Amino acid sequence: MYRPTIRSALGIAAVTTLLSGCAAIGIGGEPDARWADYKNWTRVNEIPSTGQSPGLGAVHLGPEGYRVVYVNDAGRDTILSDGPYEYPEGTVVVKEQYKDEAAYESGKGAAVTVSLKVAGGPGKETWHWADSYTATAEENEFCAGCHSIPFAKDFVFSNVTYLAENEK
Repeated sequence: MYRPTIRSALGIAAVTTLLSGCAAIGIGGEPDARWADYKNWTRVNEIPSTGQSPGLGAVHLGPEGYRVVYVNDAGRDTILSDGPYEYPEGTVVVKEQYKDEAAYESGKGAAVTVSLKVAGGPGKETWHWADSYTATAEENEFCAGCHSIPFAKDFVFSNVTYLAENEK
């Protein structure tokens, strides 16, 4: 006869939590229609950005990562301008991240993150983030914390000036 122990109960709870967390961020789900076709948008940087970056640390695959940024029509003129960077509501910025040059060259295995401007004006509450192609965009203190570094640029690092300074 099977008799559950504290260890087995904790194991079951951990697996349940892990699986419910994966479902919450959309692993295996469908992408949001607002960014499902991002590959057809404006590619902001023709040459991928890589190397050290202020505030980057290990996120977005760190200094070794190769990053390509796309923007929808709502934010196109702003991100391609010399500033001021005050993005309109509806702007979606998608960043593909590859672990290294070989992965970028193959075009396979990109991690995708999404920034979505949900309201006009400044402030972290005007942005939502998704940490994968199929995740749900929502408020995210981790993303907001890093993206507050370029606060004067409306929480977006990846304008054309910044990207030109960080190309490979």
